[in-house]
Amino acid sequence: MGSLKPQQLLDGPGLRTLLQTEDFGQWEGVLGQTLGHHRSRLLPGSVPFEAHIRAGAVEEFTVLHLQGLGQVELLREQCGHGVLWLPLQGLSHEVINGEELLAEPGMGLLFRPGDHMRGSTSDAITGISIVVPESCLPSDATPINGARSPLLHRGSSARRLIDAAWRLAGSAARPTAGARFAAEALADALQQWGEPSDPLDAGISAERRRRTVAEACQWMEEHLAERFSASELSRVTNVSVRTLQYSFQQELGCTPMAQAKRLRLRHLRQLLQKPDLAVRSIAELMEASGLLACGVTAADYRQWCGETPRRTRQRSSKRR
Repeated sequence: MGSLKPQQLLDGPGLRTLLQTEDFGQWEGVLGQTLGHHRSRLLPGSVPFEAHIRAGAVEEFTVLHLQGLGQVELLREQCGHGVLWLPLQGLSHEVINGEELLAEPGMGLLFRPGDHMRGSTSDAITGISIVVPESCLPSDATPINGARSPLLHRGSSARRLIDAAWRLAGSAARPTAGARFAAEALADALQQWGEPSDPLDAGISAERRRRTVAEACQWMEEHLAERFSASELSRVTNVSVRTLQYSFQQELGCTPMAQAKRLRLRHLRQLLQKPDLAVRSIAELMEASGLLACGVTAADYRQWCGETPRRTRQRSSKRR
C-alpha cells in the first residue's frame, strides 16, 4: 500500500462516486451490478446503515473503494469474473465453498467464478474490491503445496499479490503514467499466486522462513500477556533480528511486533466474547491480552475489528 492512506484512496481524483446512500436496497443493487449477484440483509440490532462507493479503472481492472456502516449478512455466487477484496478496516467472517475464514486488515480474499460465499461484516467496514477479468485469473491447477485457499495471508506469493493489488488501487486513485505497469504487475502476481517460493531467497530457505515465522507466532501466542521484543523473539527462534524481520515481511507482510499486536487484538476479541468473563472490565481484558488499557488500544481495536470493544461484548451477550 506504500504511503497511500485510506482517506487518500477515498479522495483520489481518479475515483468517481458511484453511490452515497442510507438506502440498503440501492447499495445491494450497485454491488450486484459491479461485484456479482448479491442476496444480502441488514442484521437485526445493526447500527444505522450508510454506504459510500467510489470507482475507477486501470487497464482491464476495475477498482471499487467501499465504506459502510451496518452489520450485513452477505450471500453471493461469483460469476463471470473474479473479485479481490482487501479490507482496510473491520472484519468479515466468510464461509467460501464450505471453508470458514476470517478476513482482517492486511489480508486479502480472492473470489473466483463458481465460488459460493456466505458471510457477515462488522459494524464498520472499509476496503478495496478489484474486479478481475477471468482471463487474468490463475488456472485451476493445484499448486505443489495444496489447493489454493481464497484467503491471502501467508507466503511470499500471497504477499506479492496483495502488494501488487494495493499498487494498482493507488494508481486508480491517483493516475500516473506508470499505471499500465501496475496492471501488468497485478496480472503477473495473479498468475504466480500459489506457486512455491524459490528454494533460497536472500540467504534463507523458504522452508526455514516459514518455520521461523510459525515458531515465533506460536511463542507469541503463549506469552501475549508479557512484554517482549524482536530481540527476544530472535533468540527464541535462533535467528538474527534481521532474518526474523525479513521472514515476517515475506510471509505476513508486517513486522514481528505488528503481528504481536494483531494476535493481542484477536485474543482480546475472544475474551470479550466469553460469557464467563462478562463480569471482568474491558480494561482488565486488555491487560490480560498484553495491551495497554487506554483509549489508544480502544481506537486500534475499532480500526482492526470495525467496532468498539464494548460493542463486541454487547453483540456476544445478545447471541446467548
